[in-house]
Amino acid sequence: MKMNKLLTLALVLFLSGGANAQDASFNAGSGTAPEGGSGTLSMTMDNSGQDIAGWSLGVCNDTSVATVSAANSGADTETAKNGSAPDFNQIGVFPEGATQGVVLCFTGCAVVADVSGFEMLTVDYDGIAEGTTDIAFCDTLGAPPVATVIVVNGASLAPTQNAGTLNVVGVPDPEYTYSAGSASAGYNPADGNASATVGISITETDNSGLGAPFPNATQGFSMGLANSAEVTPTNVTLDLGFDADFAEVSLLGNGWTAGVVYSFTGGITATFEGATEVISADYETAGSMAGNETGATATLTWDDGLGSPPVANVVVVGGASLNAAFSDGSIELNPVVTVDFIRGDANNDARVNIADGVWIINELFLGGPANPCPISSDSNADGNTDAGDAIYIFNYRFLDGPMPAAPYPSCGQVDGQTPEDCADSAC
Repeated sequence: MKMNKLLTLALVLFLSGGANAQDASFNAGSGTAPEGGSGTLSMTMDNSGQDIAGWSLGVCNDTSVATVSAANSGADTETAKNGSAPDFNQIGVFPEGATQGVVLCFTGCAVVADVSGFEMLTVDYDGIAEGTTDIAFCDTLGAPPVATVIVVNGASLAPTQNAGTLNVVGVPDPEYTYSAGSASAGYNPADGNASATVGISITETDNSGLGAPFPNATQGFSMGLANSAEVTPTNVTLDLGFDADFAEVSLLGNGWTAGVVYSFTGGITATFEGATEVISADYETAGSMAGNETGATATLTWDDGLGSPPVANVVVVGGASLNAAFSDGSIELNPVVTVDFIRGDANNDARVNIADGVWIINELFLGGPANPCPISSDSNADGNTDAGDAIYIFNYRFLDGPMPAAPYPSCGQVDGQTPEDCADSAC
């Protein structure tokens, strides 16, 4: 201990006074730390044209914003003596800052020459209160005070000193995002009917890097999702993986609301580390797209004004309601032309019998007339019209073979056909 004090005193005496060293600069780092948490800043050196045999420094902060909890030798300092640690490296820690004194080699066997971003020291700060403090080099810490200098050819010189800042930020409240999914649905312009299901999810933002706890246990939530006029909600299903003590859903013409309390006694909570689907919502056009041959996009928009009284979009954590952020959704409504026909009715007389098998053979092999609804000749529903379809009909009518696939025996629809395909269908 006595030897350390003597070395420290010798270094301070050695590193006192001097001219200005314009070719070297000490740079204090800048960054953030959470209130009640911690952050680390690096103190670095740039140098050109000088052989630096050692240095000392003090770096100060405002203790009303942050205090120093620890300081450690920088990564570059640790290898500054030709790849090894310096002969002397003394660090002091104070609530209002930190000091460092370094002699690379007592026999002059090592120097720091041209460097950029050379890490001398790292300092750990505890955030005390929201605000900003300068991280500035100083000559006031320690007894006797440690000066901020470099040693070149046995002389102590004052480097250029560039201050940094530490911004202490308050720990944010838990943050959640409500996301409505997107879906698509096809409809026949003749009737305008379509249906679609959209998933509703909750995600918590990971603010652990700001010192906030994550994930947080939620106790319930409420939601309101409005929709544009093209669609109407028909069903909202809650899917939490457990039965909530309270789960109330209201369907409105222009949207829906939901209110959920997992447990009135607080025995059940839920976390949302990732996007978690909690609701599936079903929608129908109810004929609203009839006659529309271009399609439309139905919007799904989070809304705090739905219901009476209005239902807010909030998540409950620790008995407090937190407003959710939003990601809206949509339903793409696409017109799909469909046609009615009876499968196997090759001659379009609204019946399937031996005559349809004969029609197919005549059309394919004997130059007979073409079926004005080609898809109806595909009796075995394999996507082709060939001799197999005629055989399929004969087997069905006379050898107890399987009946044609739908649509049969009544008229029905198949997506992807144009009206001309079956313009003269029996349907």
